[in-house]
Amino acid sequence: MTLGVKARPALLALVVLSLSACAPTLKDLKPALSASESGVIPFATAGTLVRSADGARFVLGDPVIISGDLTFPAGTGPFPAVVLAHGCGGLGNAEAGWAPVLREWGYATFVIDSLRGRNLGEICTNATTLTGNQRIPDAYGALRIVSTHPRIDAGRVALMGFSHGAILTMGASTVWARQTFASAGKPAFRAFFAFYPYCNTVYPERERISGPLRIHTGELDDWTPAGPCAQLVEILKSHRQDAMITVYPGAHHSFDNLGLGRRFLYLPNVDSAAGCVFRADSILEPLPLRKLPGCWRKGGTVAWNPEATEQARRNVQGQLAQLLK
Repeated sequence: MTLGVKARPALLALVVLSLSACAPTLKDLKPALSASESGVIPFATAGTLVRSADGARFVLGDPVIISGDLTFPAGTGPFPAVVLAHGCGGLGNAEAGWAPVLREWGYATFVIDSLRGRNLGEICTNATTLTGNQRIPDAYGALRIVSTHPRIDAGRVALMGFSHGAILTMGASTVWARQTFASAGKPAFRAFFAFYPYCNTVYPERERISGPLRIHTGELDDWTPAGPCAQLVEILKSHRQDAMITVYPGAHHSFDNLGLGRRFLYLPNVDSAAGCVFRADSILEPLPLRKLPGCWRKGGTVAWNPEATEQARRNVQGQLAQLLK
């Protein structure tokens, strides 16, 4: 859901535009990467989640082609890796600040773009266009392709998502997602890092996770509130699941987005269900956002918090070292 200042390098934009012009098909994609490959890489999602004919649920559909930017730290590897998922504003927000830091720590990064390949610019102002859970196959498709790279340690890959990408991360962390998209010997994520996710939707699958989950969120977040996430972590821990949450005092949504500078922004046009609680029978049940009386609204606050950002980096560095060792 992060909608902030873009910081995409010009060269990357040119490469992505070039790829769009070439419009690769599924048969054009390589099944595996070579040791020399990096940069913007098109790949197939691990299927899709599309609405059924009656709109009552999501069903499995055919893969689509999206892309990701693969970058390595200094050295020869093989490296542990982090797949990063952007917010609803697309590339260039919080993940742009994290990727260089992760590489300094010795992790390869693969920043996936869920929007451009679908001809979408942003999904903040219409949350029903593409939901976070619909992006779960994007993450598993990214994992499949980066795991073939000789310089990647396929057994040590984490997923890190921000806002809308954190909803993706929460869904991808479920046992359901692993069984659906990483069965039969396919690679699986070792750990999951969700930054300011939306935890207000209650569905049975979320109470069983396939790997350690670490949530980082702001105390003053009025877009994706911290309270429901803290409640979820307590439920997971009561079921002996490996989950932790860090709530950063005085921090708002997108507190780690350096591109915001020291600005405090209220975004009046973004969709928000911060006041909603939705109980679904399945992860595949769409959230009927515009049918929720009294709680559906527009608007959300974003603000960079340098103290929370620095603390989050220290926390994540330690958590990654422990969980991907």
